[in-house]
Amino acid sequence: MEQKPSERSSSTPSTRPLGTRLDGITDLETAVRTVTEHPGPVEISAGPGRLIGRHLGSVPQRQVGEALRGAGADPLMVRADISIDEDIPDEGVIAILDDHLSLAAGVGAEYLVVPRTGVSGRGRSEDRLFSMLAALAEAASAHRVHLLLETEGATADEVALVQFLERAREAGTLDVDSHYLASVAWNVAASSEAGEGPAAAFERMRPLLDRAPLIVSGVDEDAVEDLFAAVPELREAAATARIIVILGRPGAAGA
Repeated sequence: MEQKPSERSSSTPSTRPLGTRLDGITDLETAVRTVTEHPGPVEISAGPGRLIGRHLGSVPQRQVGEALRGAGADPLMVRADISIDEDIPDEGVIAILDDHLSLAAGVGAEYLVVPRTGVSGRGRSEDRLFSMLAALAEAASAHRVHLLLETEGATADEVALVQFLERAREAGTLDVDSHYLASVAWNVAASSEAGEGPAAAFERMRPLLDRAPLIVSGVDEDAVEDLFAAVPELREAAATARIIVILGRPGAAGA
């Protein structure tokens, strides 16, 4: 069985590639060509008019996943087209994200990235968000997928929510397999725009690395070198797949 990133040895070469985001690519041939040219971690956004979406049947999902993994996508991750803060009833958010988990499992992705919108989202309290995430974390574990909550600014809230999930799992009140724990997708550009320095943000997130990989986005090639220079431990963590860097245009929305 293929090992998950959280189960891999620290012997991963220091030349492990940085990840690619397949934004704006809607056909499989172009996606495969892009991955072939840049093998390694790959993130694809789900949604209408995109390469994958909830409208795809199980066979097309499997074909897309097999083609991308065959081209060198490792690991493969899916970014949801709905936020946990979406201004619809809680049950609707959970149902749509559960569909995204099925989609991620269908294409053989190891991660589902769930965005934050940066708005209050129906005035949801932290308790309501925790309850929603708990339900999704159990569903993600059942699908054998890591659930990743993307940071919307300073990272404290998302880290706290993920730590609450882990404490609930340890207490036996959350049915999540230890190989499929929830974690955080750190949008470096968004946290920097919120006035949070990278060293402080990483210090807050470091405990998560003992349980599941951390996804780092909101950086391009120049920005990631600046990040590694500011927090040298991140370079080693990237080499050992304890963090997975997805390159893209820096921006608050995880571009």
